[in-house]
Amino acid sequence: FSIQVFWCTTFILHVSFTKECNRILRNFLWHGVGNTKKSGKVARSKVCRQKDEGGLGIKDCRAWNKATIMKLGWDIGRKKDSVWTNWCHAVFLKETNFWAAKVANNFSWSWRNILLSRNLLVHNVLYEVADGNSFSLWFDPWLFGES
Repeated sequence: FSIQVFWCTTFILHVSFTKECNRILRNFLWHGVGNTKKSGKVARSKVCRQKDEGGLGIKDCRAWNKATIMKLGWDIGRKKDSVWTNWCHAVFLKETNFWAAKVANNFSWSWRNILLSRNLLVHNVLYEVADGNSFSLWFDPWLFGES
């Protein structure tokens, strides 16, 4: 699972790959290792339920992947002080706002997917204008995700 978490936080994984990860995790918990059919280590109902409902709280790989990529976009959008986000602003964004940056075909696959995650992020953003230094009426998606 730790390998899956690493790749989920690095790339947007293909749907078939995430389905295969989910299948492997399910089969391990329900049948054990190998191709033999053994009794399940954990009841199916326990795997699917959240922790607060008495389950294991195992997350769907696809949802986990989207959430981790959106977190990267969130860190860039709010200009979190880290080496990686500072590098993204210096190299990719330069003078452009994260929310207004265009998606080009010559961008890396990972960067394009982080930019595309803005469509999901924008519905959960609340703005505080305050003194207006970090707010752009023209470029920030302040009304229904549109600038």
